[in-house]
Amino acid sequence: MKAKNMKNARTLWFQPVEAGWNPRFFERYFGTRVGATIRSREEEAVYAFLGEVLRPRHKVLEVGCGTGNYTVPVARRCAEVIALDSSPEMLQYLHERLLREGLSNVEARPGRLPDQLGARPGEFDGALVIGVLNYAEDLEESLQALTASLKPGGWAIFNVPVTTTEGGIYALSELLNRRRAYLLSPDEILNSTIKAGLRADYTATAGLSRGGLTLTVGATVPAASTGSPV
Repeated sequence: MKAKNMKNARTLWFQPVEAGWNPRFFERYFGTRVGATIRSREEEAVYAFLGEVLRPRHKVLEVGCGTGNYTVPVARRCAEVIALDSSPEMLQYLHERLLREGLSNVEARPGRLPDQLGARPGEFDGALVIGVLNYAEDLEESLQALTASLKPGGWAIFNVPVTTTEGGIYALSELLNRRRAYLLSPDEILNSTIKAGLRADYTATAGLSRGGLTLTVGATVPAASTGSPV
């Protein structure tokens, strides 16, 4: 009975993943010194990999597009972006931003990992999942769904918070925001990557400390012998 009551209390405390997002508050945080530093180091890790794999002809899936920090620059460098988010507030903000930016090659719609991608098998050349897998209870399951949406030879870049002191502080802050963040060791993240059918080609830590807040992984789907090159 006690265990059941504890489970019920946790269920009541934590928000649904799509709830409680304020895009303008989100952007204000990344305008602070701490937020700007974290974002800058994350972007450095992400763009180092994208610079090697993203092509003008590519159709890209972005899960957790948020306010469009990656959506806009990626859309300017590829043919099409399908941008998913579970938050209606974030999607509305992104729609308005896309109009201001004059981008017509982005479709922003509701969706999330692992079960609401709305993607056909092998539909995408690449996928971008930044700041989303923090909330994935089963990383391997989410990565398997992502892998299924990619073409042979396709690529994916994602990040996951790590079991460092900085990661622990982040998880506590999310707890106060009524969100549960899942931390994993680098080995656990890479093992899940491999089990999901991806080959990890690139890793980089990002954060304020030496150990980092997140591990960024750039990966590819092993190409079939008869497949087309990326």
